Amino acid sequence: MKQSLFHSATLQLTAWYTLILFMISLLFSLVVYQISSRELQRGFGPPRSNEVSRLYDTQFGDDVFQTWREQRAREGRSRLVGQLLVFNMAVLSAGAAGSYFLARRTLQPVEAALESQTRFSSDAAHELRTPLTIMQSEIEVGLRNKKATAADHRALLRSSLDEVERMHTLTDRLLLLANNSELVLGPTSLESVAIEAVNHSIGLAQTKRIGIENTVGSITVIGNSESLTDVLVILLENAIKYSPAKTRIGLRAHVKGHQAILEVRDAGPGIRPADLPHIFDRFYRADASRSSQNNVGHGLGLSIAKQIIDVHHGHISARNNSKNKGATFTISLPIA
Repeated sequence: MKQSLFHSATLQLTAWYTLILFMISLLFSLVVYQISSRELQRGFGPPRSNEVSRLYDTQFGDDVFQTWREQRAREGRSRLVGQLLVFNMAVLSAGAAGSYFLARRTLQPVEAALESQTRFSSDAAHELRTPLTIMQSEIEVGLRNKKATAADHRALLRSSLDEVERMHTLTDRLLLLANNSELVLGPTSLESVAIEAVNHSIGLAQTKRIGIENTVGSITVIGNSESLTDVLVILLENAIKYSPAKTRIGLRAHVKGHQAILEVRDAGPGIRPADLPHIFDRFYRADASRSSQNNVGHGLGLSIAKQIIDVHHGHISARNNSKNKGATFTISLPIA
């Protein structure tokens, strides 16, 4: 349906482009014909009072020479019409091909945006359906259980509350994805951003007895402090999620040329090579490469991080550390 819609739109846009180009070509041909006809008429018009005209008049006579001039003018106009006709047909053919190419180029961003929106809506609906289905099933079972105790009802409510919190987190991240396209950027201290992100993540790290080693110094970048803090929180929580207990997470930064390089290094199982190209895609989960952790997520965190860094005109990437000792996420940002 969508492909048919864009194919039809492409053909319509091609037809309009071709029509406009053909009308311009016809107008140009008409002007050329009028100018050329006047020049032909002038060139083969009445004889002038000079030596060449008198020579031809003496040799051929006025009537014969005038007939010959008019015939040559008609032949010239006829050839001109034929050449202009060939020219316009060539313009029509080449214009149609060029118009189709331009129409495709014009509609590609719209098609990509619609494809992204459709995929995003479908994935979001799928993610929301899962907790709703769990809640519905548990509530239906609880209502049918005539022997349920108060403790059973409390357990049911706690489970439902967990699912509500999951949906709340999901909707918050969906809104974050939608609202990060326009950020006010300015000089921002990476040191302050790192401290704020660590303070936000330290509670989760302590529950797993994981240490965070923050060595980010005084580096100023062009960015938005709150959004960059969100990015680091996402990366730190991701590192905490996949790192074993009693390990350490490294957070460091340095300047390279006109870029600030920020790294978050964990001690987890790393990322499968097949997952590395996709971990920043929306709703993509690389948990298969870290199945021993048995973690559940929405697959939105890294996508949000990438979108924020893109708005900052930066770059984010991931790689596995040597000897399968965890993964490192690297962010590059323009320095102030």
